[in-house]
Amino acid sequence: MKRFPVKSWTKKLLLPVIIGCAGLLTSASKGDPFETSKQLEVFTAVLREVQNVYVDPVSAERAVGSAIAGMLEELDPYTVYYPEDQIEDVRLLQTGEYGGIGCIIQRIDDAVLISDIHPGGPADQAGLLVGDALVTVDGTPLKGLRVSEVSTLLKGTPGTEVKIAAERFDTPALNFVFERETITKDAVPYYGMREDGVAYIYLESFTEQAGTQVKKAALALKKENPKGVILDLRGNGGGLLMEAVKIVSLFVSSNDTLVSTRGRGGKVQDVYRTIGRPILPEIPLAVLTDESSASASEIVAGALQDLDRAVILGEPSFGKGLVQQIHPLPFGAQMKVTVAKYYTPSGRCIQKVAYDRDDRGKRIKKSDQRSFTTKNGRTVVDGNGIAPDSLLTNDYYPELVAALSAEGLDLKFAARAISKMPADEAVGAYKIDAAVWTDFVNFLSEEEFTYESISELRLKELQELAGAMDYLDEEDLTPVLAAIQARKDHVLLSQKEAISAYLADYLVQRKYSMPGALERGLHKDEVIAQAAEIILEPQTMSELLSVTL
Repeated sequence: MKRFPVKSWTKKLLLPVIIGCAGLLTSASKGDPFETSKQLEVFTAVLREVQNVYVDPVSAERAVGSAIAGMLEELDPYTVYYPEDQIEDVRLLQTGEYGGIGCIIQRIDDAVLISDIHPGGPADQAGLLVGDALVTVDGTPLKGLRVSEVSTLLKGTPGTEVKIAAERFDTPALNFVFERETITKDAVPYYGMREDGVAYIYLESFTEQAGTQVKKAALALKKENPKGVILDLRGNGGGLLMEAVKIVSLFVSSNDTLVSTRGRGGKVQDVYRTIGRPILPEIPLAVLTDESSASASEIVAGALQDLDRAVILGEPSFGKGLVQQIHPLPFGAQMKVTVAKYYTPSGRCIQKVAYDRDDRGKRIKKSDQRSFTTKNGRTVVDGNGIAPDSLLTNDYYPELVAALSAEGLDLKFAARAISKMPADEAVGAYKIDAAVWTDFVNFLSEEEFTYESISELRLKELQELAGAMDYLDEEDLTPVLAAIQARKDHVLLSQKEAISAYLADYLVQRKYSMPGALERGLHKDEVIAQAAEIILEPQTMSELLSVTL
Protein backbone atom coordinates (compact mmCIF):
# COMPACT_ATOMS: atom_id res chain seq x y z
CA MET A 1 0.00 0.00 0.00
CA LYS A 2 1.24 3.45 -0.86
CA ARG A 3 2.47 6.03 1.59
CA PHE A 4 3.59 9.48 0.54
CA PRO A 5 7.34 9.54 -0.12
CA VAL A 6 9.22 12.08 1.95
CA LYS A 7 12.33 13.11 0.03
CA SER A 8 15.16 14.81 1.85
CA TRP A 9 14.56 18.23 0.32
CA THR A 10 10.88 18.04 1.17
CA LYS A 11 11.65 17.13 4.77
CA LYS A 12 13.91 20.15 5.11
CA LEU A 13 11.48 22.41 3.32
CA LEU A 14 8.51 21.35 5.44
CA LEU A 15 10.29 20.91 8.75
CA PRO A 16 8.33 23.75 10.34
CA VAL A 17 5.12 22.17 9.06
CA ILE A 18 6.01 18.78 10.52
CA ILE A 19 6.94 20.41 13.81
CA GLY A 20 3.62 22.21 13.74
CA CYS A 21 1.82 18.91 13.11
CA ALA A 22 3.65 17.32 16.02
CA GLY A 23 2.58 20.22 18.21
CA LEU A 24 -0.94 19.81 16.92
CA LEU A 25 -0.93 16.17 17.97
CA THR A 26 0.36 17.01 21.43
CA SER A 27 -2.13 19.80 21.99
CA ALA A 28 -5.01 17.72 20.67
CA SER A 29 -4.10 14.88 23.00
CA LYS A 30 -4.18 17.28 25.94
CA GLY A 31 -7.52 18.72 24.86
CA ASP A 32 -6.23 22.28 24.37
CA PRO A 33 -8.44 23.85 21.66
CA PHE A 34 -6.49 27.13 21.59
CA GLU A 35 -3.15 25.38 21.00
CA THR A 36 -4.71 23.20 18.31
CA SER A 37 -6.10 26.24 16.52
CA LYS A 38 -2.75 28.03 16.85
CA GLN A 39 -0.81 25.15 15.32
CA LEU A 40 -3.26 24.80 12.45
CA GLU A 41 -2.85 28.50 11.70
CA VAL A 42 0.95 28.13 11.71
CA PHE A 43 0.67 25.14 9.40
CA THR A 44 -1.48 27.07 6.94
CA ALA A 45 0.89 30.04 7.00
CA VAL A 46 3.95 27.88 6.29
CA LEU A 47 2.15 26.13 3.44
CA ARG A 48 1.15 29.49 1.96
CA GLU A 49 4.74 30.78 2.11
CA VAL A 50 6.11 27.63 0.49
CA GLN A 51 3.61 27.90 -2.34
CA ASN A 52 4.08 31.62 -2.89
CA VAL A 53 7.80 32.28 -2.51
CA TYR A 54 9.79 29.03 -2.67
CA VAL A 55 12.21 29.00 -5.62
CA ASP A 56 10.57 25.96 -7.26
CA PRO A 57 6.84 25.34 -7.67
CA VAL A 58 5.40 23.08 -4.95
CA SER A 59 1.85 21.79 -5.27
CA ALA A 60 -0.38 21.88 -2.21
CA GLU A 61 -1.11 18.16 -2.59
CA ARG A 62 2.58 17.27 -2.54
CA ALA A 63 3.42 19.62 0.31
CA VAL A 64 0.57 18.55 2.55
CA GLY A 65 1.10 14.90 1.65
CA SER A 66 4.74 15.13 2.70
CA ALA A 67 3.80 16.91 5.92
CA ILE A 68 1.24 14.24 6.76
CA ALA A 69 3.76 11.50 6.04
CA GLY A 70 6.31 13.19 8.28
CA MET A 71 3.79 13.55 11.09
CA LEU A 72 2.61 9.92 10.89
CA GLU A 73 6.19 8.69 10.66
CA GLU A 74 6.59 9.87 14.25
CA LEU A 75 3.80 7.51 15.39
CA ASP A 76 3.90 3.91 14.17
CA PRO A 77 3.96 2.10 10.80
CA TYR A 78 0.27 1.17 11.06
CA THR A 79 -1.21 4.65 11.19
CA VAL A 80 -1.62 5.42 7.49
CA TYR A 81 -3.21 8.20 5.42
CA TYR A 82 -5.04 7.17 2.25
CA PRO A 83 -5.80 9.93 -0.27
CA GLU A 84 -8.90 9.57 -2.40
CA ASP A 85 -7.12 7.73 -5.23
CA GLN A 86 -6.12 4.92 -2.84
CA ILE A 87 -9.53 4.16 -1.40
CA GLU A 88 -9.54 0.79 -3.19
CA ASP A 89 -6.66 -0.19 -0.87
CA VAL A 90 -8.85 0.57 2.15
CA ARG A 91 -11.73 -1.36 0.64
CA LEU A 92 -9.48 -4.36 0.09
CA LEU A 93 -8.29 -4.26 3.72
CA GLN A 94 -11.83 -4.24 5.09
CA THR A 95 -13.84 -6.36 2.66
CA GLY A 96 -11.37 -8.36 0.57
CA GLU A 97 -12.84 -6.60 -2.48
CA TYR A 98 -11.52 -3.91 -4.79
CA GLY A 99 -12.21 -2.51 -8.22
CA GLY A 100 -9.52 -3.56 -10.68
CA ILE A 101 -8.39 -6.09 -13.24
CA GLY A 102 -7.47 -9.00 -10.94
CA CYS A 103 -3.71 -9.40 -11.06
CA ILE A 104 -0.59 -8.99 -8.96
CA ILE A 105 2.39 -7.18 -10.44
CA GLN A 106 6.12 -7.29 -9.75
CA ARG A 107 8.92 -5.01 -10.91
CA ILE A 108 11.94 -6.75 -12.45
CA ASP A 109 14.70 -4.38 -13.50
CA ASP A 110 12.87 -1.71 -15.52
CA ALA A 111 9.80 -3.80 -16.36
CA VAL A 112 6.49 -4.41 -14.56
CA LEU A 113 5.47 -8.04 -14.94
CA ILE A 114 2.27 -9.86 -14.01
CA SER A 115 3.19 -12.38 -11.30
CA ASP A 116 -0.28 -13.72 -10.50
CA ILE A 117 -3.74 -13.59 -12.09
CA HIS A 118 -7.07 -13.93 -10.30
CA PRO A 119 -8.79 -16.95 -11.88
CA GLY A 120 -11.81 -15.82 -13.89
CA GLY A 121 -11.04 -12.14 -13.34
CA PRO A 122 -11.04 -9.51 -16.10
CA ALA A 123 -7.31 -9.80 -16.79
CA ASP A 124 -7.65 -13.57 -17.06
CA GLN A 125 -10.66 -13.34 -19.38
CA ALA A 126 -8.96 -10.70 -21.54
CA GLY A 127 -6.04 -13.07 -22.21
CA LEU A 128 -3.27 -11.56 -20.11
CA LEU A 129 -0.84 -14.17 -18.80
CA VAL A 130 1.61 -14.56 -15.93
CA GLY A 131 4.94 -13.11 -17.09
CA ASP A 132 3.45 -10.49 -19.41
CA ALA A 133 5.28 -7.17 -19.16
CA LEU A 134 2.96 -4.16 -18.90
CA VAL A 135 4.09 -1.21 -21.04
CA THR A 136 1.27 1.35 -20.75
CA VAL A 137 -2.03 1.68 -18.89
CA ASP A 138 -4.57 4.01 -20.50
CA GLY A 139 -1.73 5.56 -22.48
CA THR A 140 0.48 6.24 -19.45
CA PRO A 141 3.99 4.77 -19.88
CA LEU A 142 4.96 2.64 -16.88
CA LYS A 143 8.73 2.98 -17.21
CA GLY A 144 10.14 4.46 -14.01
CA LEU A 145 6.91 4.17 -12.03
CA ARG A 146 6.80 2.39 -8.69
CA VAL A 147 4.69 -0.75 -8.34
CA SER A 148 2.26 1.17 -6.09
CA GLU A 149 1.82 3.82 -8.79
CA VAL A 150 1.13 1.19 -11.46
CA SER A 151 -1.30 -0.52 -9.11
CA THR A 152 -3.22 2.75 -8.69
CA LEU A 153 -3.52 3.04 -12.49
CA LEU A 154 -4.86 -0.49 -12.78
CA LYS A 155 -7.43 -0.14 -10.00
CA GLY A 156 -10.61 1.84 -10.38
CA THR A 157 -14.39 1.84 -10.36
CA PRO A 158 -15.92 -1.43 -11.59
CA GLY A 159 -17.34 -1.00 -15.09
CA THR A 160 -14.75 1.55 -16.21
CA GLU A 161 -12.67 0.74 -19.27
CA VAL A 162 -8.93 0.11 -19.14
CA LYS A 163 -6.50 -0.07 -22.04
CA ILE A 164 -3.28 -2.01 -21.58
CA ALA A 165 -0.29 -2.40 -23.87
CA ALA A 166 1.93 -5.34 -22.96
CA GLU A 167 4.79 -7.50 -24.19
CA ARG A 168 5.14 -11.29 -24.03
CA PHE A 169 8.43 -13.17 -24.30
CA ASP A 170 7.45 -14.38 -27.79
CA THR A 171 5.15 -11.49 -28.77
CA PRO A 172 6.56 -7.94 -28.63
CA ALA A 173 3.28 -6.01 -28.97
CA LEU A 174 -0.07 -6.86 -27.36
CA ASN A 175 -3.06 -4.59 -26.77
CA PHE A 176 -5.99 -5.28 -24.46
CA VAL A 177 -9.18 -3.31 -23.89
CA PHE A 178 -11.63 -4.48 -21.24
CA GLU A 179 -13.56 -3.32 -18.17
CA ARG A 180 -12.56 -3.33 -14.54
CA GLU A 181 -14.66 -5.47 -12.22
CA THR A 182 -15.14 -6.03 -8.50
CA ILE A 183 -12.41 -8.47 -7.51
CA THR A 184 -13.12 -10.55 -4.42
CA LYS A 185 -10.24 -12.20 -2.59
CA ASP A 186 -11.37 -15.19 -0.58
CA ALA A 187 -10.29 -15.10 3.04
CA VAL A 188 -10.16 -18.91 2.85
CA PRO A 189 -8.73 -19.69 -0.59
CA TYR A 190 -8.45 -23.42 0.18
CA TYR A 191 -9.46 -26.11 2.65
CA GLY A 192 -9.32 -29.88 2.37
CA MET A 193 -8.65 -33.26 3.94
CA ARG A 194 -5.35 -35.12 4.13
CA GLU A 195 -5.22 -38.86 3.53
CA ASP A 196 -4.42 -39.39 7.23
CA GLY A 197 -7.78 -37.88 8.22
CA VAL A 198 -6.52 -34.46 9.34
CA ALA A 199 -8.53 -31.48 8.07
CA TYR A 200 -6.78 -28.34 6.84
CA ILE A 201 -7.96 -24.72 6.56
CA TYR A 202 -5.80 -21.91 5.20
CA LEU A 203 -6.85 -18.41 6.28
CA GLU A 204 -5.21 -15.68 4.22
CA SER A 205 -6.73 -12.55 5.78
CA PHE A 206 -9.23 -11.27 8.32
CA THR A 207 -11.63 -9.40 6.05
CA GLU A 208 -15.37 -9.02 6.65
CA GLN A 209 -16.12 -12.54 5.37
CA ALA A 210 -13.30 -14.34 7.20
CA GLY A 211 -15.43 -15.69 10.03
CA THR A 212 -18.19 -16.81 7.67
CA GLN A 213 -15.75 -18.54 5.33
CA VAL A 214 -13.89 -20.36 8.11
CA LYS A 215 -17.26 -21.48 9.51
CA LYS A 216 -18.29 -22.77 6.08
CA ALA A 217 -15.01 -24.70 5.78
CA ALA A 218 -15.35 -26.10 9.31
CA LEU A 219 -18.91 -27.31 8.65
CA ALA A 220 -17.89 -28.97 5.37
CA LEU A 221 -14.88 -30.69 6.97
CA LYS A 222 -16.88 -31.77 10.02
CA LYS A 223 -19.03 -33.96 7.76
CA GLU A 224 -15.91 -35.99 6.92
CA ASN A 225 -15.28 -36.81 10.60
CA PRO A 226 -11.73 -35.47 10.78
CA LYS A 227 -9.28 -36.75 13.39
CA GLY A 228 -7.92 -33.25 13.89
CA VAL A 229 -7.78 -29.79 12.32
CA ILE A 230 -4.88 -27.62 11.18
CA LEU A 231 -5.63 -23.88 10.96
CA ASP A 232 -2.86 -22.32 8.88
CA LEU A 233 -2.17 -18.64 9.64
CA ARG A 234 1.27 -18.46 8.04
CA GLY A 235 1.69 -15.31 5.99
CA ASN A 236 -1.54 -13.83 7.38
CA GLY A 237 -0.90 -10.21 8.31
CA GLY A 238 -4.21 -9.75 10.13
CA GLY A 239 -7.26 -7.58 9.60
CA LEU A 240 -10.52 -7.11 11.50
CA LEU A 241 -10.44 -7.92 15.21
CA MET A 242 -14.11 -8.98 15.28
CA GLU A 243 -13.45 -11.66 12.65
CA ALA A 244 -10.70 -13.07 14.87
CA VAL A 245 -13.21 -13.33 17.73
CA LYS A 246 -15.68 -15.16 15.46
CA ILE A 247 -13.03 -17.64 14.34
CA VAL A 248 -11.81 -18.47 17.85
CA SER A 249 -15.46 -18.96 18.86
CA LEU A 250 -15.78 -21.79 16.32
CA PHE A 251 -13.35 -23.88 18.35
CA VAL A 252 -14.06 -22.84 21.97
CA SER A 253 -17.08 -23.99 24.00
CA SER A 254 -16.52 -21.91 27.16
CA ASN A 255 -17.50 -18.27 27.68
CA ASP A 256 -13.95 -17.20 28.47
CA THR A 257 -12.54 -13.83 27.51
CA LEU A 258 -10.86 -14.16 24.10
CA VAL A 259 -9.29 -10.72 23.79
CA SER A 260 -9.55 -7.30 25.40
CA THR A 261 -8.44 -3.86 24.23
CA ARG A 262 -7.04 -0.91 26.17
CA GLY A 263 -6.86 2.59 24.78
CA ARG A 264 -5.10 5.79 25.80
CA GLY A 265 -3.82 5.62 29.36
CA GLY A 266 -4.30 1.86 29.54
CA LYS A 267 -8.04 2.19 30.04
CA VAL A 268 -9.99 -0.95 29.12
CA GLN A 269 -12.13 -0.26 26.06
CA ASP A 270 -13.72 -3.58 25.12
CA VAL A 271 -13.77 -7.18 26.29
CA TYR A 272 -14.66 -9.85 23.74
CA ARG A 273 -16.03 -13.28 24.60
CA THR A 274 -17.16 -16.20 22.44
CA ILE A 275 -19.93 -15.60 19.90
CA GLY A 276 -22.52 -18.18 18.90
CA ARG A 277 -22.20 -21.95 19.03
CA PRO A 278 -18.85 -23.63 18.36
CA ILE A 279 -18.51 -25.97 15.36
CA LEU A 280 -15.51 -28.02 16.44
CA PRO A 281 -15.10 -27.45 20.21
CA GLU A 282 -13.38 -30.74 21.14
CA ILE A 283 -11.41 -31.93 18.13
CA PRO A 284 -7.57 -31.79 18.36
CA LEU A 285 -6.47 -28.46 16.92
CA ALA A 286 -3.15 -27.06 15.71
CA VAL A 287 -2.49 -23.48 14.57
CA LEU A 288 0.44 -22.77 12.24
CA THR A 289 2.25 -19.43 12.51
CA ASP A 290 5.38 -17.84 11.08
CA GLU A 291 7.13 -14.48 11.28
CA SER A 292 4.49 -12.94 8.97
CA SER A 293 1.53 -13.98 11.14
CA ALA A 294 0.47 -10.69 12.70
CA SER A 295 -2.28 -8.76 14.46
CA ALA A 296 -5.60 -10.67 14.17
CA SER A 297 -3.62 -13.85 13.44
CA GLU A 298 -1.89 -13.39 16.78
CA ILE A 299 -5.22 -12.75 18.50
CA VAL A 300 -6.45 -16.14 17.28
CA ALA A 301 -3.19 -17.95 18.08
CA GLY A 302 -2.80 -16.19 21.44
CA ALA A 303 -6.37 -16.88 22.57
CA LEU A 304 -6.26 -20.56 21.59
CA GLN A 305 -2.85 -20.92 23.26
CA ASP A 306 -3.87 -19.15 26.49
CA LEU A 307 -7.02 -21.27 26.73
CA ASP A 308 -4.97 -24.42 26.02
CA ARG A 309 -7.41 -25.20 23.22
CA ALA A 310 -4.78 -25.65 20.51
CA VAL A 311 -1.09 -26.27 20.08
CA ILE A 312 0.72 -23.48 18.26
CA LEU A 313 3.23 -24.87 15.76
CA GLY A 314 5.71 -23.35 13.33
CA GLU A 315 7.73 -20.20 13.96
CA PRO A 316 7.36 -17.20 16.32
CA SER A 317 4.80 -14.68 15.09
CA PHE A 318 5.41 -11.06 14.10
CA GLY A 319 4.53 -9.33 17.36
CA LYS A 320 1.85 -6.72 16.53
CA GLY A 321 -0.40 -6.02 19.48
CA LEU A 322 -1.92 -2.78 18.19
CA VAL A 323 -5.51 -2.18 17.06
CA GLN A 324 -6.38 0.13 14.16
CA GLN A 325 -9.64 1.74 13.03
CA ILE A 326 -10.53 3.35 9.70
CA HIS A 327 -11.70 6.97 10.02
CA PRO A 328 -13.16 9.07 7.17
CA LEU A 329 -11.50 12.37 6.25
CA PRO A 330 -12.65 15.27 4.03
CA PHE A 331 -12.72 14.95 0.22
CA GLY A 332 -12.91 11.17 0.13
CA ALA A 333 -9.65 10.50 2.00
CA GLN A 334 -9.43 8.04 4.88
CA MET A 335 -7.03 7.24 7.69
CA LYS A 336 -6.14 4.02 9.44
CA VAL A 337 -5.15 4.99 12.97
CA THR A 338 -3.91 3.03 15.97
CA VAL A 339 -6.45 3.40 18.76
CA ALA A 340 -5.62 0.67 21.28
CA LYS A 341 -3.52 -2.31 22.29
CA TYR A 342 -5.02 -5.76 22.56
CA TYR A 343 -4.44 -8.33 25.29
CA THR A 344 -4.84 -12.12 25.13
CA PRO A 345 -6.89 -14.05 27.75
CA SER A 346 -3.89 -14.44 30.07
CA GLY A 347 -3.42 -10.64 30.10
CA ARG A 348 -0.35 -10.37 27.88
CA CYS A 349 0.23 -7.85 25.10
CA ILE A 350 2.43 -9.39 22.43
CA GLN A 351 3.55 -6.07 20.86
CA LYS A 352 7.25 -6.47 20.03
CA VAL A 353 8.28 -2.89 19.19
CA ALA A 354 7.53 -0.02 21.59
CA TYR A 355 6.14 3.09 19.86
CA ASP A 356 5.06 4.80 23.10
CA ARG A 357 6.38 8.31 23.71
CA ASP A 358 6.70 10.51 26.76
CA ASP A 359 5.49 14.12 27.07
CA ARG A 360 8.63 15.35 25.28
CA GLY A 361 8.02 13.08 22.30
CA LYS A 362 10.84 10.64 23.05
CA ARG A 363 10.33 6.91 22.66
CA ILE A 364 9.75 5.11 25.95
CA LYS A 365 12.13 2.24 26.52
CA LYS A 366 10.44 -1.12 26.18
CA SER A 367 9.83 -2.82 29.51
CA ASP A 368 11.23 -6.25 30.33
CA GLN A 369 9.18 -9.26 29.37
CA ARG A 370 6.68 -10.48 31.92
CA SER A 371 5.41 -14.00 32.49
CA PHE A 372 1.77 -15.06 32.41
CA THR A 373 0.03 -18.41 32.67
CA THR A 374 -2.39 -20.24 30.41
CA LYS A 375 -5.59 -21.88 31.63
CA ASN A 376 -3.64 -25.07 32.45
CA GLY A 377 -0.86 -23.11 34.15
CA ARG A 378 1.71 -23.13 31.34
CA THR A 379 4.07 -20.14 31.26
CA VAL A 380 3.82 -17.66 28.40
CA VAL A 381 5.48 -14.26 28.02
CA ASP A 382 4.47 -10.89 26.61
CA GLY A 383 6.17 -8.40 24.32
CA ASN A 384 7.56 -10.75 21.68
CA GLY A 385 4.77 -12.15 19.54
CA ILE A 386 3.36 -15.65 19.99
CA ALA A 387 5.99 -18.29 20.67
CA PRO A 388 5.04 -21.70 19.22
CA ASP A 389 4.61 -24.68 21.52
CA SER A 390 6.79 -26.61 19.09
CA LEU A 391 9.14 -25.08 16.51
CA LEU A 392 8.57 -26.44 12.99
CA THR A 393 10.30 -25.16 9.86
CA ASN A 394 10.63 -26.19 6.25
CA ASP A 395 14.04 -26.87 4.74
CA TYR A 396 15.57 -23.83 3.08
CA TYR A 397 16.12 -23.77 -0.66
CA PRO A 398 19.71 -23.36 -1.95
CA GLU A 399 21.19 -19.85 -2.20
CA LEU A 400 20.93 -20.06 -5.97
CA VAL A 401 17.14 -20.09 -5.67
CA ALA A 402 17.12 -16.92 -3.57
CA ALA A 403 19.49 -15.27 -6.04
CA LEU A 404 17.47 -16.05 -9.16
CA SER A 405 14.23 -15.10 -7.38
CA ALA A 406 15.74 -11.75 -6.37
CA GLU A 407 16.37 -11.05 -10.07
CA GLY A 408 12.90 -12.26 -11.07
CA LEU A 409 14.28 -15.03 -13.25
CA ASP A 410 11.88 -17.59 -11.79
CA LEU A 411 8.96 -15.44 -13.00
CA LYS A 412 10.55 -14.92 -16.42
CA PHE A 413 11.06 -18.66 -16.79
CA ALA A 414 7.50 -19.36 -15.65
CA ALA A 415 6.22 -17.21 -18.53
CA ARG A 416 7.86 -19.67 -20.93
CA ALA A 417 7.20 -22.91 -19.06
CA ILE A 418 3.58 -22.67 -17.84
CA SER A 419 2.06 -23.38 -21.25
CA LYS A 420 4.01 -26.65 -21.44
CA MET A 421 2.70 -28.00 -18.11
CA PRO A 422 0.30 -30.98 -18.40
CA ALA A 423 -3.30 -29.82 -18.13
CA ASP A 424 -4.65 -33.07 -16.68
CA GLU A 425 -2.03 -33.72 -13.99
CA ALA A 426 -2.89 -33.28 -10.31
CA VAL A 427 -1.11 -30.29 -8.79
CA GLY A 428 0.37 -32.46 -6.06
CA ALA A 429 1.91 -34.86 -8.58
CA TYR A 430 3.63 -32.34 -10.86
CA LYS A 431 7.41 -32.74 -11.16
CA ILE A 432 10.13 -31.15 -13.26
CA ASP A 433 10.97 -33.57 -16.06
CA ALA A 434 14.18 -33.73 -18.10
CA ALA A 435 12.84 -31.45 -20.86
CA VAL A 436 11.80 -28.67 -18.44
CA TRP A 437 15.12 -28.95 -16.60
CA THR A 438 17.07 -28.60 -19.83
CA ASP A 439 14.98 -25.56 -20.80
CA PHE A 440 15.69 -24.05 -17.38
CA VAL A 441 19.46 -24.56 -17.61
CA ASN A 442 19.50 -23.08 -21.12
CA PHE A 443 17.37 -20.16 -19.94
CA LEU A 444 19.84 -19.29 -17.16
CA SER A 445 22.64 -19.44 -19.70
CA GLU A 446 20.80 -17.08 -22.05
CA GLU A 447 20.21 -14.68 -19.16
CA GLU A 448 23.92 -14.91 -18.21
CA PHE A 449 22.86 -15.58 -14.66
CA THR A 450 25.57 -15.30 -12.00
CA TYR A 451 25.41 -14.73 -8.28
CA GLU A 452 27.59 -14.40 -5.20
CA SER A 453 26.79 -16.28 -2.03
CA ILE A 454 26.79 -14.50 1.34
CA SER A 455 29.90 -16.43 2.38
CA GLU A 456 31.64 -15.47 -0.84
CA LEU A 457 30.88 -11.79 -0.28
CA ARG A 458 32.26 -11.96 3.25
CA LEU A 459 35.43 -13.64 2.03
CA LYS A 460 35.91 -10.88 -0.53
CA GLU A 461 35.49 -8.30 2.23
CA LEU A 462 38.12 -10.16 4.23
CA GLN A 463 40.38 -10.21 1.17
CA GLU A 464 40.13 -6.42 0.93
CA LEU A 465 41.08 -6.11 4.60
CA ALA A 466 43.95 -8.56 4.24
CA GLY A 467 46.18 -5.90 2.71
CA ALA A 468 46.19 -4.04 6.03
CA MET A 469 47.43 -7.08 7.94
CA ASP A 470 51.10 -7.83 8.52
CA TYR A 471 50.59 -11.58 8.39
CA LEU A 472 48.03 -11.96 5.57
CA ASP A 473 47.95 -10.95 1.90
CA GLU A 474 45.06 -10.73 -0.55
CA GLU A 475 46.61 -13.56 -2.55
CA ASP A 476 46.33 -15.90 0.44
CA LEU A 477 42.55 -16.04 -0.01
CA THR A 478 42.59 -16.33 -3.80
CA PRO A 479 42.76 -20.17 -3.81
CA VAL A 480 39.75 -20.35 -1.47
CA LEU A 481 37.69 -18.06 -3.69
CA ALA A 482 38.77 -20.02 -6.76
CA ALA A 483 37.65 -23.28 -5.11
CA ILE A 484 34.30 -21.72 -4.24
CA GLN A 485 33.81 -20.57 -7.83
CA ALA A 486 34.70 -24.00 -9.19
CA ARG A 487 32.16 -25.71 -6.95
CA LYS A 488 29.55 -23.04 -7.56
CA ASP A 489 29.78 -23.71 -11.29
CA HIS A 490 28.41 -27.19 -10.54
CA VAL A 491 25.65 -26.11 -8.15
CA LEU A 492 22.91 -26.75 -10.69
CA LEU A 493 23.95 -30.36 -10.91
CA SER A 494 24.83 -30.93 -7.25
CA GLN A 495 21.58 -29.35 -5.99
CA LYS A 496 19.34 -30.34 -8.88
CA GLU A 497 16.81 -32.10 -6.64
CA ALA A 498 16.22 -29.11 -4.34
CA ILE A 499 16.14 -26.62 -7.22
CA SER A 500 13.72 -28.83 -9.16
CA ALA A 501 11.44 -29.02 -6.11
CA TYR A 502 11.36 -25.23 -5.92
CA LEU A 503 10.66 -24.88 -9.64
CA ALA A 504 7.79 -27.38 -9.48
CA ASP A 505 6.22 -25.57 -6.52
CA TYR A 506 6.70 -22.18 -8.18
CA LEU A 507 5.25 -23.18 -11.54
CA VAL A 508 2.17 -24.71 -9.90
CA GLN A 509 1.61 -21.51 -7.92
CA ARG A 510 1.99 -19.31 -11.01
CA LYS A 511 -0.35 -21.47 -13.13
CA TYR A 512 -3.04 -22.29 -10.56
CA SER A 513 -2.63 -19.29 -8.23
CA MET A 514 -2.86 -19.67 -4.46
CA PRO A 515 -5.57 -22.38 -4.32
CA GLY A 516 -3.40 -24.65 -6.46
CA ALA A 517 -0.30 -23.93 -4.40
CA LEU A 518 -2.18 -24.68 -1.16
CA GLU A 519 -3.62 -27.92 -2.53
CA ARG A 520 -0.10 -28.98 -3.46
CA GLY A 521 1.20 -27.93 -0.04
CA LEU A 522 -1.40 -30.09 1.71
CA HIS A 523 0.59 -33.10 0.47
CA LYS A 524 4.09 -31.63 0.01
CA ASP A 525 4.59 -29.14 2.87
CA GLU A 526 6.76 -30.69 5.60
CA VAL A 527 5.41 -28.37 8.31
CA ILE A 528 1.85 -29.47 7.57
CA ALA A 529 2.95 -33.11 7.60
CA GLN A 530 4.70 -32.70 10.96
CA ALA A 531 1.70 -30.84 12.40
CA ALA A 532 -0.57 -33.70 11.31
CA GLU A 533 1.72 -36.22 13.05
CA ILE A 534 1.53 -34.22 16.29
CA ILE A 535 -2.26 -33.95 16.11
CA LEU A 536 -2.60 -37.70 15.60
CA GLU A 537 -0.49 -38.45 18.71
CA PRO A 538 -2.67 -37.88 21.81
CA GLN A 539 0.35 -38.30 24.10
CA THR A 540 2.29 -35.57 22.26
CA MET A 541 -0.71 -33.22 22.28
CA SER A 542 -1.19 -33.81 26.01
CA GLU A 543 2.47 -33.11 26.76
CA LEU A 544 2.46 -29.87 24.74
CA LEU A 545 -0.66 -28.60 26.50
CA SER A 546 0.38 -29.64 30.02
CA VAL A 547 2.57 -27.96 32.61
CA THR A 548 6.11 -29.28 32.63
CA LEU A 549 7.46 -29.66 36.17
